[in-house]
Amino acid sequence: MKRIALLGSRDISVEILKWIVEQNDCEIVGVVAPPFKGWWDDKLADTSVKLGIDTFDDIQNVIDLNPDVIFSINYWKLISEEHINSVNGNIINLHHSYRLKYRGRYSTSWAIANGEDYHGTTLHYITPKLDDGPIIESYKCVIKDTDTAEDLFDRVELLALRMFKDTYKKIIEDKVIDFIEPEPNPHYYDIDSNKDLEMDYGYPLKDIYDWVRAWSFKDRPGPYFTHNGKRIYLKL
Repeated sequence: MKRIALLGSRDISVEILKWIVEQNDCEIVGVVAPPFKGWWDDKLADTSVKLGIDTFDDIQNVIDLNPDVIFSINYWKLISEEHINSVNGNIINLHHSYRLKYRGRYSTSWAIANGEDYHGTTLHYITPKLDDGPIIESYKCVIKDTDTAEDLFDRVELLALRMFKDTYKKIIEDKVIDFIEPEPNPHYYDIDSNKDLEMDYGYPLKDIYDWVRAWSFKDRPGPYFTHNGKRIYLKL
């Protein structure tokens, strides 16, 4: 029986954890959950404790438990090469981008902002590079003309849950043989890539609309115009 650990945050990590428990085909040795709250009102730690699973806030704690496979489901830190090597590279990450075309932060927003026709989600083995490594599976969905970032994100979360369930057995039974090619020329965006969302009055109306819907997400401040020294924010 495989020994599994899970690193995660947000509702999807909770749903995946509960689903793995229901399969009753592995031993979950530990969960790493964030020691803070964000817009997602994280419930992973509470869920893990209620399920009787050892729960931590640092990856080293589960590394010390010698898991065979670690799933990273919206884990909030970059995982070091030392930690990757300690489990023979068997750390599998879930990242919201089809075939890792968008890497780093705000992938859903940038897919809309850049006028993509589709977006998606990917399961891949990790390397020390950000959102990089052999792709196990990747699902995609169409970006609708009316999608905000929040609309698309919620749809991709459901897509990711289905993809995980479809792929899980292949992973724990060591049947991952062939890998999917990543998208060529990937885009990288860091945590500061949404710091300046100011728009110009000369932008075409369609560009303004796409820019606003790309950054309409939860309670985050959206794009803005500056008028008489004041910021006028727009949001859908």
